[in-house]
Amino acid sequence: MTILAENLKTIRKNLNCTQMALAQVLDIGFRTYVRYEAGERDAPVAILVKLAKLGNISLDRLLTLKITENDLDNPDLDTPPPTAKNLEVIGGSMEEGRLVFKGIKDDFLISTDTNEKSLLNRFRKLDTAAKKQTLQEAEWIINNTSSLRRPTSGKRPSRKTQKMKNAARLKKIAKTVKKITVKG
Repeated sequence: MTILAENLKTIRKNLNCTQMALAQVLDIGFRTYVRYEAGERDAPVAILVKLAKLGNISLDRLLTLKITENDLDNPDLDTPPPTAKNLEVIGGSMEEGRLVFKGIKDDFLISTDTNEKSLLNRFRKLDTAAKKQTLQEAEWIINNTSSLRRPTSGKRPSRKTQKMKNAARLKKIAKTVKKITVKG
């Protein structure tokens, strides 16, 4: 049995659910869920994200460490503790530019490049409005410079049109998402 399969079983037992109930919550077939829990089939990322949220743990932790019921009683923190004592690295590396710590939901980006560090420090000193504007401009540059390199056929839609299309697409996605809670 794989670590993931054992973790799925632990999360289900901690939620006091049957396999059938959890399959319904995840909006998948009963037999499909049974195969995930038996380790016969790999779950897609969307299902893994939902399971991590149900267990109140990070996705990295769900996939890499064997979870006990005691671990689920102490959920992963959204923010790191004020001191770095007893932090255990469970994923990531310097080469990847990120680290994942046991007991903390988010991963942390790290940098060894002096220019990147300088840029991050300057960004952190900005006020909230300036940070928001900087991120929007950087996103626009990233999205538009790649399209400038390739020849395009026809006229590009305006930024306002793109935003409206994205908003409509997100509203459509939001309507399709089922909001189901698990009762213990």
